[in-house]
Amino acid sequence: MVTAIILSPSLRARAERAPEAVARSLAALVRASVEGIVREALIVGPAGDMLAEIADHAGCAYVEASSVKEGLARALAQARSDMVFVLEGGYAPLTGFVEEAGDLLRAGDFRGAALRRAPDTMMTRFAPSLARAVGVLAPRAALRDAGPRDLAELLRRLRIRRTLNIRAQKIV
Repeated sequence: MVTAIILSPSLRARAERAPEAVARSLAALVRASVEGIVREALIVGPAGDMLAEIADHAGCAYVEASSVKEGLARALAQARSDMVFVLEGGYAPLTGFVEEAGDLLRAGDFRGAALRRAPDTMMTRFAPSLARAVGVLAPRAALRDAGPRDLAELLRRLRIRRTLNIRAQKIV
């Protein structure tokens, strides 16, 4: 089972629709929760974004932070699962995520995999591996040791080369 950590877009830049982005990303993980892939969810974001209310209504934890590095460190300290799925708010894994994540988790000896944005430009249509990473599925211990400022740095520090076959769609 996995702990899902959803990072508010307002951690990176001023985002007026951050609460909606986080709520939609959280809603996209409901099936993964029902299927037993996601054990718990944590929302990470700055104070004053209504994120505490969203977390309360959704039955998940809220971690107040002013940066990705700080928020991820606090969220990882609260996570109960050994595997963690970090997702940028405003993105939703496409159909098939539950099956692919389940297969990876059952396979054991898993170092991590990136979830990339669905191709949205000519370049990423021809070379999907160039699409920006918007999520990562990795062991909690590895994430805790990385201490990144953002998701791209996290992938570099963990040396994650594997990409999930499933992509994520921008929803807000």
